[in-house]
Amino acid sequence: MLQLKPMEESFYKISKHLTREIISNILICEGKRDSEIIKGVIHKISKETKRNLAITDCGGERVIPEITKYIITLGLVSKRLKTFSIIIDADEYTPKDRAMSIANSLRSRTRWNIKMFQVDADIFKLEIQDLKTQVFVKVAGNNLWYAKHTIDDYIVCLLMFEGEISEEKAKEYKSAKECVNEFIEAKNITVRDIIENAREENVRRAFKNIINYLDIIGAWER
Repeated sequence: MLQLKPMEESFYKISKHLTREIISNILICEGKRDSEIIKGVIHKISKETKRNLAITDCGGERVIPEITKYIITLGLVSKRLKTFSIIIDADEYTPKDRAMSIANSLRSRTRWNIKMFQVDADIFKLEIQDLKTQVFVKVAGNNLWYAKHTIDDYIVCLLMFEGEISEEKAKEYKSAKECVNEFIEAKNITVRDIIENAREENVRRAFKNIINYLDIIGAWER
């Protein structure tokens, strides 16, 4: 697994590695914390990812459609990109509406014919004309009581499974992100520390949807 720097610094490396067949699978997240959570889960469950899998963040949800357009264009040219995967927060949208917003943003930026298919409850596949690369979208967020659903929902679930916070305490916050931020500041730790210090069975339970997504996109070495 290649752990790349934020997308603005990584794009040149991705372009170069695609031509050299070093990278054939790319996974992008919204922000740095999202990518650290994914890397933490992968390390905790002790599964080996493909060496040609690159994980990075793109510096924000608004940048995802534009970065996606550039990387898919590279895939059209290089023919070596096998899978391109996106993890994006649901926020206040349903998973289908959130994934559709990515497809619509791509359509507005290109002339591509894009079809969207639902693979799982919160996982979608985008089929793009003339592109052999498989494009997947995972919409992150659990069915918690917060108005907005984000990847931090899974961290809150993990904290409750570990007995670090109660459900009543978690409900005092306006969002999962606010809850997680206060916890890591009080403990002087990172979200990755939370994952590393937790029991593996609880990590698998809290991040079941993320692990399922990694299974679907073929992230693991066989």
